[in-house]
Order: sequence, then C-alpha cells, then structure tokens
Amino acid sequence: MLILDRDDRPLAQTASLSPPEIQPHGALLVLDAACSTVLQASENLNDFTGVTPEVAIANGPKAVLGRSTLQRLQRVIQGNGDVGGTLRVKRKVGQLSFRFQLEASLQEEGVLLEVERVGTLNQRNLLADVNAWIRRLADANHVDALLACLTQGVKQLTGYERVVVCAFDAEGHGAVVSESVDHDVRPLLGMRFPSRDFPPDVRQRFDVLPLRYVPDIQAPGVSIIAGGEAAFLDLRHAAGGLRELSVEQRQYLKRMGVESVLTMAIRGDSGVWGLLVGQAGQAHHVVPEIRDAAMGLVQMATQRLFLLKARAEARYRQRVQDSRDLLASQHAGLLTPAELLVRHGDDWLALFRASGVALVSPGVQETRGEVPSHHQLALFRERLERGHQHGGPWYTDSASEDPLTKDLELGSACGVLAVPMLTAGNIRRWLMLFRAELRQSHTWAGMPETGKLAVEPSGSSRLLERHQVWREEVRGHSEEWERVERLAAMDLAEDLAVMESAEEISHLNARLQRKSERLKEANARLLELAHRDSLTGVANRYRIEQLMEEELAAADRYGRPLSVLLLDVDHFKHINDTQGHDLGDQALVALAEELTRTLRSCDYVGRWGGEEFIVLATSSDRVAGEGLARRLRERVEALEVPGLPHGLTVSIGVASWRKGDSRKGLVQRADEAMYQAKSAGRNRVRLAT
Repeated sequence: MLILDRDDRPLAQTASLSPPEIQPHGALLVLDAACSTVLQASENLNDFTGVTPEVAIANGPKAVLGRSTLQRLQRVIQGNGDVGGTLRVKRKVGQLSFRFQLEASLQEEGVLLEVERVGTLNQRNLLADVNAWIRRLADANHVDALLACLTQGVKQLTGYERVVVCAFDAEGHGAVVSESVDHDVRPLLGMRFPSRDFPPDVRQRFDVLPLRYVPDIQAPGVSIIAGGEAAFLDLRHAAGGLRELSVEQRQYLKRMGVESVLTMAIRGDSGVWGLLVGQAGQAHHVVPEIRDAAMGLVQMATQRLFLLKARAEARYRQRVQDSRDLLASQHAGLLTPAELLVRHGDDWLALFRASGVALVSPGVQETRGEVPSHHQLALFRERLERGHQHGGPWYTDSASEDPLTKDLELGSACGVLAVPMLTAGNIRRWLMLFRAELRQSHTWAGMPETGKLAVEPSGSSRLLERHQVWREEVRGHSEEWERVERLAAMDLAEDLAVMESAEEISHLNARLQRKSERLKEANARLLELAHRDSLTGVANRYRIEQLMEEELAAADRYGRPLSVLLLDVDHFKHINDTQGHDLGDQALVALAEELTRTLRSCDYVGRWGGEEFIVLATSSDRVAGEGLARRLRERVEALEVPGLPHGLTVSIGVASWRKGDSRKGLVQRADEAMYQAKSAGRNRVRLAT
C-alpha cells in the first residue's frame, strides 16, 4: 500500500563513493557545513535554477542562490534566523527568471538543499479552500467523520484518485480506517496490510520526516555530480524526500498499480499513529504549495483526532466515577461482595463490555454472567498469585495463547482482566473480568503469516489490480482491553476492597467486642484503605473529596478563597510502555513526595486516579493558585527519578472557587483547564475560564 521506504544497505555504506540518484521533479545541492562551497549537485540543476552543476561547483552557492538568499541560509544554519523551514527564491539568470524553493537538511558532513519549482497558483483561492476544509475539520465531532473529512479535503486539494488513512495496531499492522476514492477505483476501506510493509525504522523515519512524495515511479533517476573526493551524503534524511526509489519499492508500487504516491504521517504521543496516503494510477505532480496545504490539513486533523479521543476517554471516566459515587453512597450499608454483585454486576458488565465478572479469594468466589467453573477460577487465582506480584492489572485478549492461561478451560472467555485487591488481613482477592470471543474477518493485501490465509481474486479495477488479496478468519481473540478500562478496573477494585474491609469490620464488631486490639488493627486498616492511596501514600480520591466538601462549606460560609489544581503526568503511558510499570510506579511515588514537600501544611494533595493528582490549596485565590501551580510545575520538571532517562513534566489546570460552586463543578473546570494545557503542548499551567 505504501512506499517501503527502506534501504537495506548497512548504515556505514550510505555515505560512500557510489553516486546516489534523486527523483527528477527536483534538484539537489550539497554544501559544506559553512555553506561556502558546493560539494555536489544534481545533473538537472540548470533546469530549476538556470545554473549548471559544473558552474555551481566551480563558483560556489552564491552563483545559484544569490548573496541575499545565501546569507539567510547561513543565518538559519547557524541558528540565528527563522524562515519557517522553507526558503523561497526568485532569481533572474540572463533573460530567464526562475522561482524555486529550498528545503535544507543538516548532516554532520554538510548541508543538503532540495530544490523544487514554485507553482503559479492563485494563493488567495488556495487559502480559501484550505480554510473551508479547516472549518469542516473543526466541526467534526466524531473520529470517523473527522477522518472522512480529512481524506476528502486532501483528495480535493491534491487531485489523487485515492486518499486513505491507514492506522497502525499494537503489532505494527496497518488498517485502512477512512477513504475517499474516484468511482472507478477499487476501495480499500477495511483492508489490512502486514507489519512488514511498515518496518519500525520506516515508522521512526516518518516520525522525524513526516512527508514522502513520488510523482512518477517510472521517471528515470537523476545522477549526482561530485566536485571532489568527498563521500556522497545519506539522502534518506533529506527533508523533502527527493531520494530515488529502490528496486523493491518500484516493484511493490507496480504490484499495487500505483504510479504516484504522497504519504504524510499522523503523529501521536508515542510515535506515528498512522499515515495518510494519496495514490494515482498514472504520473501525478503536486506542487509544493499544495503539498504544504495538505500537510496543514493533516496537522489540524491530528490535533482534533486526539482531542476527540481524549473527550471520549473523559466521558468514560465520568461513567466510571458515577458508578463509584453510587457505590460510595451505599458504604454505610456494609454490603457483602455477593450483594454488591447482585446490585451492580450488570452495570459493571456493561461498563467494561464484559460477559462475566468474578470476585475470587481462597475458598470464596462470587460471580455474575458467564464465567469459568469454580475449579478453573481457583487454578487461575493460584497462577496469578505465583506469577503476577505487581500491584497493577494482568490482562490478555487471547487467553488460549497466553502462557499463564493457555491450558486453562475458560469456556467462552477469550479476554481476561484481573486486578488484585488487598483486603483486611492482607489477603489478596482478585477482581476478574471476562470477555467473549470477537470473531473477525480480516482482508489482507499480503499475507502476514504463512498458512493462515486463503487466496481470493483481486478484481480488475484500477489501483491494486495486480496485488493479491487474502482473507483471514480471526478466532480466539476478544476486544482489546483499553488503557482507560484497565485504570477504571483498578479504581473499582480499590472501592471494593474498602467495602469488603468495612463489611468484615462490621462482623468483627459484632462478634469480637472484647478483642479490642484486633478491632483496633482492623479499623486502622479500614482507615488506611479509605483515606490513603496504597501506592503513593497521599490521600486517595475518597478522602480528597471529603476534604474538598469541608473546604467548600467553609468557603461558602466565610467567603474564604480556595483553589483546586488538577495535575496530569505528561506521556505517562509512554513511560510504562518503554520503561515498565515498576519504574512508572516509582515515578508516581517520587512525584507524590515532591508535591508533599512543596505544599504548605494547610494544603492537601491526593491521587485522583491513574497518573492524575489533585491539590487543594486553602485560603488561595486565583493569583495564589496560579503561582502555586507554576512552582509545582517547575519543581516536578527539576525532579530526577533514578532509572528514568528523561525527567517528568505535568500539565496543570487551576480552578478557583466561585460563589455557589459544587465539588463536581469546581473539579470539572480544573479538568477542562488541564486538557487545555495538554492541547497547548503539555508541561504548562492553564487557568479555568
């Protein structure tokens, strides 16, 4: 589907005496680091600048660029200027005028300058078209609508026959999730492409250089002329993508029936989320101004995409909090786990899209929905006790393939999420959620694993006409457990642990009135569970909500100012994914300790959930709250966590009390301000409006 943008030569050979080639829609200049000498130039330089490569090498870059442009380039290279990444040049050579743009790429050996002609477009009309599509992107309130608008907009701007968005899964496979095509072009929507089409080094390169453009795969390459014995530079890191295609890349595109392709990266917090790809069945030239406009739409859509995903996650978190509030309202009833499952089990199944739920401890099992047998649940708990000592959740979407569960008889369950609950007496009970099989039929353009797919005719429509299509029936997998669901399960397990401890203490008070020491220990354990976060030691959500209600009452009665600061650790998922959950937990503990050291004795800090913390700043108005937030941000940024290669940063939203504020309203305003800080680039403070 895409360019296999891979060079199989060892890196040590990429700068060699073997002259590389470039695509003919642009020219290339290679300067020394000081931009004073032309080391190499492409044979077609005269077509774009009016200066032959021999003259450029003999007379230096000023002969090609002119004095003014060369000085601007040198300032940019030295870090003393800013021209937005692209230099536009207009020069007259003899009786001819040339208008072209330069894309500069810095390397240790020198500077690469990619030269392309500037078109004669009506800039006002182009700007109007781009603004119209940006407004449509801004109005999209669903991911599918947003991506459909993006593909339509890029197709209209660039004129490609097919424009698709291809998203990557956890295994590196790509899936076409949105598409806009001409009526006579075969659609690819829903088709999957194996991970070998998107090697990790390719995705990493797109993360640095987000655009790759090939107007004509049949066009012969243009050679590079060297002025001396200097080694040729590595063109894979050239910003504009003039580097020539490899033989493998040409063959791949020919099999797809593609003659021209434009690829732009959609980048998320943890790397490339997906790619937008434009394809044509014949040579198709897109001028730089149009490519820049299309890239602008992709960048706008990327921001909107992750904002919509954050909003969806926030709505789910609110549903979880409503469920927790309902559970907390029944705290005084001292319900047993079995009674809780009867009252709330169906709600939990709907919330987690599960087919069954179980609470399992030695000799005790309470279940709801479709769950494995009691014997299998007991075996599963024993394996978790031996093999999962971490305090976080254990989960899989393919129980038949996971080493811990593959030989257990789990019935219809294919997905499992298990969360440990430390109850009174230091006995670990497990909250287990089960998901049924999700049968899927995947259509592949290429086979990811030999022996699993069957050949189907590919059809005769243009684009992909010579590419074989394969179909795979996926069995034994459930829906994946999303991160927000895992966090919600941990919150629910914490609440259930408190409830179960309360229920146990009720029985102890009834039966063991004279055994005061044991009763005192149990009450202390309950108080610890009810008021303290088990990982960080700061107040948990239940306790900080109590304190907030008390402070709001005082603010209402005496008019005393109050500010709430909501902090979220930036890129915390990336830390867990790359460094492991143990180091992630250590980072949260270190952060909590630093917050506690920085606050006044009259302020409170609590863990709000996951990587979120909340600070209750008493007697602090809007100005004082903002000042405290900025101090906290600076202290966290300076914090060093042993084993963590990069420091921590936080995004902070600040909301100050207004007459009539409720707890939910105050926290919601702080949450909205925190998301504004996230959207503005993270590691910053935003005040609630």
